[in-house]
Amino acid sequence: MGRLASSVILCIGLLQVFCACGAAVDLDMSGDGDAGFVNLDISVAMSDVSGSLTKAADSDAADDNEKMQSLRIVIVRPDMTVEANRRINLKAVLNHEEETFKVAANEQKTIYLFVNEDTEFVSETDNIKRKVVDYDFSGIIVGQPFPGAEIGNLTVRLDSRSAQVAGPLPMSGKHFVDVPGKDHSCRLFVTRAAVKFTFHINNESSEEVGLGGVTLSKMAREEWYVPRALYDEEGNVTDYEVPALEGDNGYYIFRNDFVPYIPVAVGGKVDLRPIYLLEGQYKEGYSMSIFIGGTERHAAVFGNLPELPRNTHVVVNVTIKKDARIVWEADVVPYEVVDLNPGFGK
Repeated sequence: MGRLASSVILCIGLLQVFCACGAAVDLDMSGDGDAGFVNLDISVAMSDVSGSLTKAADSDAADDNEKMQSLRIVIVRPDMTVEANRRINLKAVLNHEEETFKVAANEQKTIYLFVNEDTEFVSETDNIKRKVVDYDFSGIIVGQPFPGAEIGNLTVRLDSRSAQVAGPLPMSGKHFVDVPGKDHSCRLFVTRAAVKFTFHINNESSEEVGLGGVTLSKMAREEWYVPRALYDEEGNVTDYEVPALEGDNGYYIFRNDFVPYIPVAVGGKVDLRPIYLLEGQYKEGYSMSIFIGGTERHAAVFGNLPELPRNTHVVVNVTIKKDARIVWEADVVPYEVVDLNPGFGK
């Protein structure tokens, strides 16, 4: 796959780091004062909106669900031994300033970051709760081999036609960090494992309309939990991988019905609540529709949305004209990312 279009290029950068307090479960394997060990300070920031491709874009998190509420840091040595597994409980922050680990010196670490691991879905078919990622990360045992294949194959999956990621958004990251023979610090990032859609409905017609719902076509039911992505030297995403998806088992039409209808006054504007879906690579392009009353009004396929990598924000402006025409505009807001050693699957 070639380089992503410039509208979805992910730019290098990190947000300024803010303090966050919480209880931590420390499962480090090393003891204080051990020869050959150094202190490794890790700060974690969320990659976030760096700049706007649309006037409607906003760099702030919409609510606490877009922030880190828990953070787990797992450090793996080159021989795949788990060196540390620490969970930190947070209070809905964009950044966590620093965690200190005593680790073996002079080797490259693989550091995994797992955020909001307790988030649950409620199945619409049987009303049963299940975790967004079906795995007990506390079972990654310090001193034991890291379950790399198992973690790498974890997925986030949506089931019904109205399914979206709800509650605190799952986030993750995987980084390679070279630790020298002295104390070292690094700043890492996590990305939201979702694509955010924001709809702005503008009524320029001569009468009030009732908004009955929206749809998004060819959305992916499944994505990898830990991103599988490659970056160029400037930090831009050049490739990313999604699970093999086919037919109705892999793609679906997301539909969000509004009962009762949402009124949009003459000359008025309605901003819908954000919708969070999974990343995808539907090459034929994505399309959308809205319901005016009970009538579905389709949009054309959006040629500027051939791919939807996670951690992007699609801003959709829908304008209802006086002649009953509907004008659609969809733009993508890039998110900032940085990686110390780009290269997944290593």
